[in-house]
Amino acid sequence: MKKDTNKKNRIIAYIILLITAFIWGGTWPLGRWMVSESVGGETIPPLMIVVLRYFFAVICFILILRYRDGSLNASFAKKHWKILIFMGLTSVTIYQIGYMLGELFTSASDASILVTTNAVWVIVLSGLFLDTELFTWRKVIGTVLAFSSVILVIGFSPNLNVENRILGDILVLIAAFSYATYTVASRHFLNTTREDSKTDLNSDNFHPSSLWMITWISLIGFIITLPIALIFSPEYINPIQFFMIPNRIWIGVSYLSFLSTVGAYTFYLEGIKRLDASRAAIFQTLVPLFGVILSAIFLGEEFDILVYPFSLLCVAIGIILVNYKTNRVSNKSNSSSKKRK
Repeated sequence: MKKDTNKKNRIIAYIILLITAFIWGGTWPLGRWMVSESVGGETIPPLMIVVLRYFFAVICFILILRYRDGSLNASFAKKHWKILIFMGLTSVTIYQIGYMLGELFTSASDASILVTTNAVWVIVLSGLFLDTELFTWRKVIGTVLAFSSVILVIGFSPNLNVENRILGDILVLIAAFSYATYTVASRHFLNTTREDSKTDLNSDNFHPSSLWMITWISLIGFIITLPIALIFSPEYINPIQFFMIPNRIWIGVSYLSFLSTVGAYTFYLEGIKRLDASRAAIFQTLVPLFGVILSAIFLGEEFDILVYPFSLLCVAIGIILVNYKTNRVSNKSNSSSKKRK
């Protein structure tokens, strides 16, 4: 009976994570369609799209967190405001600027592949700054494979009919590096708060959940991004300007806010509960695949039968290899903790 339940949970997890990868893959052609007038038509400044996206997403996250935990635990956020600001800056402001502006200049197909290098940057940065992460030959090979996909895409992409492909690709790579920086900072934050709660006698034993983190990071990122967006687009200080936004932008913002940011993130957490974080991370390899396919279908971008499949294969193998050792270590630590219990 237990085996049947575990099998059912795995199947449900696979379906959930597959849907998540599809939703996240769809953000790349959608982003290109939203920011580029030559592709989608009349639009608004990219940073205002980011502001609208996180305005609605933050409201949803706050409501969900309030419902689940009964409190936002603002005092804990106040205590750790410095690192939360850093994570909000890297995961929201810098990442979204790289994502949106990058999509303005390059193809969605290129961007969806290049951004997956964040998984490799995480390994590199973790090895440099976190004592818990060590370099292995698998990680080195995985890193080389993943970055070879970057060389292939930048050097041989068939989608040359874009505004400024090299600039756009660089911006997307900056976004990937920024998000990797956030990921490493979040691991450090979780490790530090966990240790502090064990040693601090005055601690209230509050352990920040993933939902708590994404809520506060999204809120802080929104607060940082808003004034920057208004500096470049001061006309939006007038609320009437928002009534002039094209309907297609509202449709895109709804997808990015409710489906991609809130919905897919919730699906991903549910998938992790039923599976495990390391195995769930492998589904990230499907995101660029869906991104390239959907870009070809909906935007008419060219699909090179050699460049893109080989790049996607390099990315997939690279991500699997850099996560392989982590999986074994986490499994060992999990089994040892069960023995202690």
